[in-house]
Amino acid sequence: MDTSGKEAPEVIASEDVYRGRIFTVTLDTVREDGREHKREVVRHPGSAAIVAVHDDNTVSLVRQYRHPTVKYLLEIPAGSRGEFEPPEECAARELEEELGLVAEGWEKLSEFFVSPGFCGEKMWVYLATDLTETKPNPEDDENLEIVRLSVARALEMIEAGEIEDAKTIIGLTLAAARLKEG
Repeated sequence: MDTSGKEAPEVIASEDVYRGRIFTVTLDTVREDGREHKREVVRHPGSAAIVAVHDDNTVSLVRQYRHPTVKYLLEIPAGSRGEFEPPEECAARELEEELGLVAEGWEKLSEFFVSPGFCGEKMWVYLATDLTETKPNPEDDENLEIVRLSVARALEMIEAGEIEDAKTIIGLTLAAARLKEG
């Protein structure tokens, strides 16, 4: 039984359709309430994203090309977890790799499923503060432009539709609320 009080659906069969470097796609046969359904599922180890807020109340974002959207997006830094990597370690690694920053202050803002209709990826979003600069070390396939702007400007860009990435909208909105409380 799950939290709804209903019996959990049963996975009758699962077939790998694609196995990649970061994720796997399976075709699952699921039995629910006596009926069988086919479900295409993206299996992903999860990811962490970081809202890096500097002492002057600016935030560092990255602009990068996202091929599925066929455009450059402005985003908070993020990355996939290693197979057994804790999300907070992934967040610290990605912060230094993408922005060249190390944080003394860490707070988990949220965790959520990215797109649960077809994908099992869970994302953890952290607020990073008390930042020290090091040197960015992006992965070979990452071409990142670091963009630093005020939290207020980032929120305006969300409202204007200039920031379109869901994790960034969630992270910046939650961080701004937390910063007002603090």
